[in-house]
Amino acid sequence: MRKIQLIFQGVSEIVEGPELALLVLTDQMKERQISIVIDKHMEYQFGLRMGHKVNTDRLLPEVLTNVAKQQGGMRFEILISDVINGEYRCMLVNETTFESLPMRASDAILFATISNTPIYIEYNLMMRQSVRYSANPRGLAIPINALNDEMLNKAMQKAIDDEDYEQASYLRDEINKRKKKKEE
Repeated sequence: MRKIQLIFQGVSEIVEGPELALLVLTDQMKERQISIVIDKHMEYQFGLRMGHKVNTDRLLPEVLTNVAKQQGGMRFEILISDVINGEYRCMLVNETTFESLPMRASDAILFATISNTPIYIEYNLMMRQSVRYSANPRGLAIPINALNDEMLNKAMQKAIDDEDYEQASYLRDEINKRKKKKEE
């Protein structure tokens, strides 16, 4: 499997949006980026670690990271392998045994940030989901399939309110496509 290593760049708030933010990850050359939608609780968790104003050593993610380090050389990587119904599929992979455990994408990135664990994404997924990286963007683009059902419905309602019927139609089609898949 071809994969690309990702570098965590930071958290970006969604202005005038629901209680959400975006994790921004780039390839090593900082040419392409993906954005992962997170809730305000995860944004807070990242803020604790990025601000360095609070001692996080006794918090669960740090404690588990230390337990893993004490187990004698266990090495891990995070692998983002797919996006289904607006959620990135991530796994914590033991590099020695190749055993893997599924993780929520935001938790996986938090763990990787705390433990200096490398993050990878399957090559074709990166090519499909990524956009050009800009260090100081005015806004961030995210693929429609990276939005969950609730976000899609809110975006469609906003498009209708703004009388952007073409966008509303596009969002409706994605919602209907997902409903059809769930019924199968």
